[in-house]
Amino acid sequence: MKAVDANVIIHGRGLNEELITVPEVLDELKSTRAQQGLSSHKVEQRTPSEESLEKVREKSDEINSLASEVDQKLLALALDLDCVLLTDDKELQNLGLHMEAEIEGFMDEVPDEKLSWEMRCTRCGKKASKCGCGATPERKLSQRSSV
Repeated sequence: MKAVDANVIIHGRGLNEELITVPEVLDELKSTRAQQGLSSHKVEQRTPSEESLEKVREKSDEINSLASEVDQKLLALALDLDCVLLTDDKELQNLGLHMEAEIEGFMDEVPDEKLSWEMRCTRCGKKASKCGCGATPERKLSQRSSV
């Protein structure tokens, strides 16, 4: 069984595996092409546990990930089920690597590094998600580590 995101369902011709996803991923499949991809696969849908979702959210905040809420739910589901997460979404792959999930790329390779970011003020350079000087902080790469 593999947990999949929308692009795998849309482009996943020839997948002969049990697929699972979260309901929000299926909600994203609105185009005709997406619906055709969905109809060519049997995709089970489930909701992740609150415990796993909270752990994913905490790690996402810790590394300043831009993974969407839907992506975080999908990762939490893969962790709950101890199954492979099949995605080409680099933010999601990175977050999954930080969570020590089993990640596979669909059309692209999975990175061999984990990345973390920090938020820095664009005016004074202070490390903070909000700064007293009024400037908007930016996400800056802070750490690279091998998988």
